[in-house]
Amino acid sequence: MYRRPYLQIPGPANIPEPILNALNRSAINHRGAEFAALLESNVAGLKEVFQTTNDILIFPASGSGGLEAAITNLLSPGDRVIAVNMGVFSSRFATIAKNFRANVTVLDVDWGAAITADMLRNTLQNDNNHEYKAILITHNETATGVTADIAAIRQVLDEFNHPALLLVDAVSSLAITDLPTDELKIDVVVSASQKGLMLPGGLAIISISEKAWVAQKQASMPKWYWDFAAMKQKNQIGQMPYTPAINLFYGLQAALNMLKEEGLPNVFRRHQRNADAIRAGIEALGLEFLVGEPALRSNAVTAVLMPDGIAYKDLGREMSKLGVVIGGGLQKLEGKIFRVGHLGMLHEMEVVAILGALEMALTRLGYPVKLGTATAVAMAYYLSKEVIERACP
Repeated sequence: MYRRPYLQIPGPANIPEPILNALNRSAINHRGAEFAALLESNVAGLKEVFQTTNDILIFPASGSGGLEAAITNLLSPGDRVIAVNMGVFSSRFATIAKNFRANVTVLDVDWGAAITADMLRNTLQNDNNHEYKAILITHNETATGVTADIAAIRQVLDEFNHPALLLVDAVSSLAITDLPTDELKIDVVVSASQKGLMLPGGLAIISISEKAWVAQKQASMPKWYWDFAAMKQKNQIGQMPYTPAINLFYGLQAALNMLKEEGLPNVFRRHQRNADAIRAGIEALGLEFLVGEPALRSNAVTAVLMPDGIAYKDLGREMSKLGVVIGGGLQKLEGKIFRVGHLGMLHEMEVVAILGALEMALTRLGYPVKLGTATAVAMAYYLSKEVIERACP
């Protein structure tokens, strides 16, 4: 019997039916007027989601491709940059820069924590000649479930009147956690289609400031596929330098319509509420989180320490039997945590179902659970105080 899949990993996210329907379209001429109109509409909608008036470029790629595009278009070999390592995916930004021969200073943060303003301040305070050309930072690290404070990073740059470019990986935070690009003067924001935008993977989406365009003209790293200037030139006539993922553009239009209808502040609020409800339920089961500081916990994914005596492979198997797919720990966290994604298409009763599956899976594995504990806490969280008092006097 068919049942709705619960793909509760940190991405790809579940794809809503309106987006699935939009993807089911015949191909069109990617050099014709129909695609040009579709591209223009999508770029306009993306500017609202990115909260920017900057240029938006869309590449047929994963988010990692977008990170490489940012590095190769804005830097030259030997340029000094600061990269923040908070986990698997933030370290990737640094690795790409190193592979293209940038001179990378890595700020290592304990996995489960986030960079602080003081860490950056201590690094920049002796950079009187402004040798650092860019700051590379991941807004939301899905390997650990941590969200960095980008506003604090911007504040430090402003304190020093430092001209370094601010490059932000928002692959797992766009349309999930508020990131006002223009307000924070972020020069490049890189995101992708398969998380907050609720599409299949395949689109890397990048916003580029005027300051970044100046740097792009001076950068000398090799590139062809990732060339910002070539992409912008073709976009101006409604085309791309090569064949685009046409059907994903139809899906993107549907996703942007859904986000606009809900309203961006409501999208952020829903993600926060779902994250809080899931964590309240998990905590009620006596489980502990990798991220100790509540303010740093991600609205996209929660990392939970494995309970003693239970292996992740067994928990993942039992959850899968119940129709819920969760993620495990990566690299040095392998076997030590499990991760529950709560990004994209997710609503209150689905949160209750996910927690119910977790209770059942843990019970089957011998973990002491009073069935209904996590689900009751989540339901109480969603109900107003007045309703709770009336139902449970």
